[in-house]
Amino acid sequence: MKDQLALPADVLANVQRRWPDLADVWAAKVHEEFQTLCERYQATPRSILPARYGFVAAVDTPDGPLVLRSSPDPRGRDQAAVAVALADLGASPQIHEVVTADHGTWTVADRVLPGTPLSQTDPASVNPQALFAPLAMMRAQPAPLPDMPSVFDWLRDRLKDDHLTDLRPGTVVAPASERNMALTLLDGLACDHTPALCHGDASSGNIIAADLGRWKFIDPRGISGEHAYDVAVLAIRIQAVRKSVDVFAQISDLGQVMPDRLEAWMSIALAARV
Repeated sequence: MKDQLALPADVLANVQRRWPDLADVWAAKVHEEFQTLCERYQATPRSILPARYGFVAAVDTPDGPLVLRSSPDPRGRDQAAVAVALADLGASPQIHEVVTADHGTWTVADRVLPGTPLSQTDPASVNPQALFAPLAMMRAQPAPLPDMPSVFDWLRDRLKDDHLTDLRPGTVVAPASERNMALTLLDGLACDHTPALCHGDASSGNIIAADLGRWKFIDPRGISGEHAYDVAVLAIRIQAVRKSVDVFAQISDLGQVMPDRLEAWMSIALAARV
């Protein structure tokens, strides 16, 4: 079982490329810290779950199934704060504990079942109202920490990068003209923006099926922003598979976003290739 629950080689390679100063100490401590949490929760390890930049394990406990997640991301504190805020609204799995150290952050969360990602779900079977309900819950909620990085700054960096490599699958860097128009739109949105709760990465792989037809949003980016940005990111995915003429209006209504603001955020997200 220990070998089966070892840190995956591809995860370690990704972490070494992204955070070379933290990778070795984090990797050296992951198994010991995992064992400590398993003892604390009387947990029986079951499997390693897919991840790019973290160690994520499914475990069973006397009180139900959990997910133990460790990441060396220096912004792990911000990500955990967003996860807790979303969980308090019912938009994300319940967070039982956050453990922070200089080399990384652990979160202990309920395991959502069946847990099927939206990306692997038949679009025809999805109830749009249930899908957008968690995002509507986030509307006008305050940012969980006062000093969090902003989605505006993150997007500006992407839009100004002529050699962006972290691209949405199947895309290339947007032409400079498209990115400049998006920067103008972003400046306009910033004029009346108040930092608020934002998932920051509402891609279809981070939206998973829960019981009773509900959906939960996992793995937030750890930034402040506004829920309209999240609605826009999800809207791009929905419009790619649903071609009806009224889908934009339906998303605007369900997500509780004014159509012109939603359209602007979608243009920005498309140009930034998120």
